[in-house]
Amino acid sequence: MSSSFKDEILWTKDELIIASKGKDLTTKFLNNKKITGISIDSRSIEKNDLFIALRGKNHDGHNFLEKVLEKGASGVVVSCKDSALRYNGLFVKNTHAALLSFAKFSRNRFKGKIIAITGSNGKTTTKDMAKIIFNEFGKTFATPGNNNNLIGLSLSLMKLPYNFHYCILELGMSKKNELKKLSLIANPDLIIISNVSNNHLENFKSEEDIALAKSEIFCGLKKNGQVILNYDNKWFNYLENIAFNYTNNIIPFGVKKSIFSIFKEKGSFLVKSNDFKTYLNHLPHHLALNIISILTVLKCLELDLNKIKEKIKQLSPSDGRGNKFKLKINANKTITLINDAYNSSPHSLETSLKNLLINNSNKYVLIIGDMLELGPNSYSYHKKIVPFVKKLNPKTLLTIGNLSKILSDNLKNDIICKHFKNIELLETNFDKLIHNNDIVFVKGSNSTGLYKFCKNLEKKYKLGE
Repeated sequence: MSSSFKDEILWTKDELIIASKGKDLTTKFLNNKKITGISIDSRSIEKNDLFIALRGKNHDGHNFLEKVLEKGASGVVVSCKDSALRYNGLFVKNTHAALLSFAKFSRNRFKGKIIAITGSNGKTTTKDMAKIIFNEFGKTFATPGNNNNLIGLSLSLMKLPYNFHYCILELGMSKKNELKKLSLIANPDLIIISNVSNNHLENFKSEEDIALAKSEIFCGLKKNGQVILNYDNKWFNYLENIAFNYTNNIIPFGVKKSIFSIFKEKGSFLVKSNDFKTYLNHLPHHLALNIISILTVLKCLELDLNKIKEKIKQLSPSDGRGNKFKLKINANKTITLINDAYNSSPHSLETSLKNLLINNSNKYVLIIGDMLELGPNSYSYHKKIVPFVKKLNPKTLLTIGNLSKILSDNLKNDIICKHFKNIELLETNFDKLIHNNDIVFVKGSNSTGLYKFCKNLEKKYKLGE
């Protein structure tokens, strides 16, 4: 799906030509058809999508033009004259460059507020929650999925209806200079950095280098823009000092210093300030902190927080980021599964294990896969997780992958442990290893396959009541 707002006309022919300096060689580009979506993927094309034919390492969008038009695409943007003539396409010199030009044009015509979110952990969930909250104050667009790289940002901005009030953009990075490019295109009014930790260490010399790369998001901040920083994170002062080069409007959030306070109360978290109070019924502590960052943005924009009290109570983690659901394995066995398997890092895994400890249970079954992209110190990072698991003392620990075997090898004398070489073996044995009322927590880097494992469990078993 290319756009969440199927009735919104996103672009006119004239705008596309002006933005890209493209040429309508046949004068039949679009042919009075409307554009309500944007796509670069022929497999997911929908009626009235504009298709941009990108050339990549493995595929060339120009090979799928006939297919996308048959599926109802409004028109195509191409860098091949023959294709433009044959399919009435908009001809541009380079479709990648055109995509960036479209994104910049869309940003410049948008008059609402843009909030950019980055951080080592929690970007997507924070963005998803922000969209739900901001929708209460006006039409809100947010980055679809986790399309947070250069192409993803460009597509997001192309899909942004110009007449919306708010736009929440997730910006990611895995190496230096990426966030600078994204920020200069996004040109945000406000920035949230949720945290800095040791993700993607294989591409950086140190965690300080990661913090420096995260600070690149300030490069595109609008004049007198506002920066919301995590005061509890050890890189707060470092980021604050850099941020002062771009703005004086820096606002902390967190447990130690914030406009808002967090209290554990009645099995949930209470968030309050001088004139606001609400409960977070379905969110763990680290996501409660992310909610505070969003509430801080609302304060900066002078919006009425009491308007979203009830909405906040119902918020829950995004898919694969700690969402919880029941699975009915058979008539006598129903379990709770916590799917935190979209990705993993030392910081996020430690945080998740600490959250489990807060609501301690003797029913925990941990399924932990490798944490990847940690560079030459991968072994030691996995070894450091051992005391966190030992303190939680789950009834069973199941590990997947070469690195996570470190956990089961070090804990097999204290906890029931079983290691699997691959996901297929885990899937085959899963039913025998769990019992009624177990709480199964799953986490690993995306490429371990554990996220797909969780999704397969959802499909395989009837949801319990």
